[in-house]
Amino acid sequence: MWTRRNSILSAGCLAVSGLPTFARAQAAHARRPGAEGEVLPRLKIFVPAGAGGGWDQVGRHLGSALQSAGAAQQVDYENKGGQGGIVGLEDFSARHAGDAGALIVGGLVMVGAVALSHKEALFKQVVPVARLTSDYLVLAVPTSSPFRSFKDLAASLQQRPDRVTFTGGSAGGVDHMLAAMLLRALKADVAALRYTPTSSGKDAVAALQRGDAAVAISGYSEFKAAFDAKVLRPLAVSSRRGNFGIASLREQGAATDLANWRGVFASANTSPEQRDTLARAVVRATESAAWRQALQDNQWIGSTLTGKELQNFIALEQAMASTVVSLLKLEKT
Repeated sequence: MWTRRNSILSAGCLAVSGLPTFARAQAAHARRPGAEGEVLPRLKIFVPAGAGGGWDQVGRHLGSALQSAGAAQQVDYENKGGQGGIVGLEDFSARHAGDAGALIVGGLVMVGAVALSHKEALFKQVVPVARLTSDYLVLAVPTSSPFRSFKDLAASLQQRPDRVTFTGGSAGGVDHMLAAMLLRALKADVAALRYTPTSSGKDAVAALQRGDAAVAISGYSEFKAAFDAKVLRPLAVSSRRGNFGIASLREQGAATDLANWRGVFASANTSPEQRDTLARAVVRATESAAWRQALQDNQWIGSTLTGKELQNFIALEQAMASTVVSLLKLEKT
């Protein structure tokens, strides 16, 4: 993943500037809520997407883990989707500015949507608290699809990419990025990409079943139930090597890979001390048995990251997303 991102940045000759100000570094051995009686009395987890999707799953499992770990007494949830998280991000920034008892879920999808919409200033209104999970993407088709294998799909894309409609998350998000990167890797015309955004993996499955799209892209965790029910068939996974029993794009001749990630952010108007308190609570939650079970049940990769390392990681992700949008000429659809 890092090699891919660095090569994209080099190809785009991107100069990174104007990045947001983040919370001060959080040491891994910081004082934890619960260990010394520090408990959040009430926490709002704001999910800028519909119920049932990846962000919603992460947010609700995090809330349960916070309570299980004794790091929060009460956790409330709110969903407001649209535009890859931008609608929710704007609402969160307006209604929870300076609120030390509120977190918003986000990730690479939101980073891509912001880059596509050229609304980078939105990220100055929030600061990252923690990265929580990573998730590889899967290309899936209905079991009745004429694409019996990735080889069939690749051949079709190389001949007439305009005849294959992809569906996935929001425009400019990680699913959209991967579709464009796939066409580029296959030396197909990226400008011919047909992509229909949806609000969740569940909606992407529904689009396939209605015949509104031929191929869906989403995290494995969002397709797992459909795979188990034999409703969908996986063609490839976006990891560098095979995962979940599925061969990777690279292993099947398309030299590209990409990983999604999800985390939580706080209002930029909170103090460093308040953000540290939130970070300690989240880290404690990720060390709980409840969170470990959530990772296992959802096939997520635990990738907790805080502090300066998180700051550097997100700076690179923002630069990568801006470069992909520019280099692959992605547009809102």
